[in-house]
Amino acid sequence: MKNAPDWKSRETAQQQRWIYALKNYIVDAILLIALGLVMLIWPQWSLQIIFKWVGIGFIVTGLIKGVIYFTKKEKKERSLSDLLVGIAQLAAGIFVVVKAEFLSSHFPTVAAILLAYGAIMMIVRAVRMKDGDQNKFRLSLILGIVTLVLAVVVFVHPAVLANLMMQATGIAMIVEGISLLIVMAQKEKGE
Repeated sequence: MKNAPDWKSRETAQQQRWIYALKNYIVDAILLIALGLVMLIWPQWSLQIIFKWVGIGFIVTGLIKGVIYFTKKEKKERSLSDLLVGIAQLAAGIFVVVKAEFLSSHFPTVAAILLAYGAIMMIVRAVRMKDGDQNKFRLSLILGIVTLVLAVVVFVHPAVLANLMMQATGIAMIVEGISLLIVMAQKEKGE
């Protein structure tokens, strides 16, 4: 009977893994809810922080590419384009970190311009379809006009888009955190 499995120790190990996972999920859920609340309450500040983290990511990847370039022993393994991309990423990262407030305040304006361009292209396509399927023509025209109106609203009131985007993301994170807690509570009841 030396080879018989020790079911009691297996069960204990599974319970310990479950407790560890449960604690991690609870921490994740609480962090999601907290971050979601921050994004919901302070959307403009949250956008600046996101820009700074993106900038830091560019800086890190730029530095890594530079280090890789200079640490390769063989010249033929080195790629000047990799070094140039690394330098560009480093410069872009520094710019984004330093100008996060400026970028976050102008982000909605750029988004509005892109929305307006897309809306105009949709309207042009709709006009080209005028002689074809009338349902597609009407739908494309209506969607193009609605998108154009939204683009104008965002352009005139740029803070609306930035705040709504951050608040919507915050709400989604809160819902995900609560969902995670509910799933964990249901799993605990079932076990």
